[in-house]
Amino acid sequence: MRPIVLLIALLAAACSAAGGDDVPDPGTVPTTVPQSTTTVTVTTTTTQPPSNWHLAWQPTALIEGFAADLAAIPGVGTVSMVRVGDTRIVETARADGTIVDRPTGGFVIPVEVHAFDGDAHAEFVPAEVAATLAELADDEIMLGSTSATLRRLAVGDTIAFSGGLVATVAGIIDDEYVGDAEIITTRPDPEVFGDFLDKYAVFWFEGRRADLEAAVESFDGEPVTIRAWGEVLVFRHGDSVRSQAAFKDRFGEFTIRPAGNGFEQERAWRDENIVTETIPLLGSVTCHREFVDMLRQAMTALDEDGNGSVINRGSFQGCWNARFISGRQAISHHSFGAAADINFFEPLDGSFSPTDPDLLVALYTAGLTSGHVWVNPDPGHFEWFDG
Repeated sequence: MRPIVLLIALLAAACSAAGGDDVPDPGTVPTTVPQSTTTVTVTTTTTQPPSNWHLAWQPTALIEGFAADLAAIPGVGTVSMVRVGDTRIVETARADGTIVDRPTGGFVIPVEVHAFDGDAHAEFVPAEVAATLAELADDEIMLGSTSATLRRLAVGDTIAFSGGLVATVAGIIDDEYVGDAEIITTRPDPEVFGDFLDKYAVFWFEGRRADLEAAVESFDGEPVTIRAWGEVLVFRHGDSVRSQAAFKDRFGEFTIRPAGNGFEQERAWRDENIVTETIPLLGSVTCHREFVDMLRQAMTALDEDGNGSVINRGSFQGCWNARFISGRQAISHHSFGAAADINFFEPLDGSFSPTDPDLLVALYTAGLTSGHVWVNPDPGHFEWFDG
């Protein structure tokens, strides 16, 4: 069970509404990823970090000079700046050349990549992988532990990216030390991996938390969020939502074929996972089969408790919608069929408020989170978070 503080935030916070999505026609997408019969067991060692590890992030991107400004605050030690982007895999192979994955027909595997300063971030990972990260070569990458399992790869295997780089897996790091990164590099080259944004900073801090938070209030740009190790489920930016690696691990991974500003989604994954069913209060929903169960649990609870009147079926704006996040190349969680827009565009103080306490409790209990508590609020948007 998650900390009760998040439930309190879900019930208390309320902000202005943002835009939603409609569910498109499925279309036809070929199956593209041959499955390897080899199973790789990923073993990593977790070392509990000291309590003075902190993280700072701004909603869109860190302002220029953020690291220097942060380092100038009394009590702040080493600062590790982390750049985040989205890249695509075209092939993976064993060290002996045996192909593991090779999508065909223009399809690729979308992955999130984090670019680290290897020397700086080596202070924030377990000792057994610190030297590998610090000495990572241009033709080497590391994998987060979930990513290694998804990829079915081990140290010495290779990954070919759409930018042309063929990189060797030099090591595997527990997700929690690298923000759930799928791919870890020390070369943030747009020509190789695509565009990056400076997203968050990990740093040492000795002193009063109140002094640190007061100091960052003077920073330019969007408000700075400060976290200490252990305060959030995943030590990364945007910690009110789960990472792409977590969504893949929970709901399965699919390939895409980029087309214009969008993409086609792998047909085999959709056929196996996306279903249309009828559930109480919302009626017909098209979502991931496991997310349907979560919605059914929440809507049934509302109905049986006599709280069905908090739902406006006409304001249900759908669930599955295979697309990028607006203005980016990151995969929307609607693409997994694991996000739903409920009571969308309804006034926060109206009879169908998307922040109604009964609605929030039912959805939270079913394992969802509400967009109205995000730094960039999105009332009426609900997606999987835990469970």
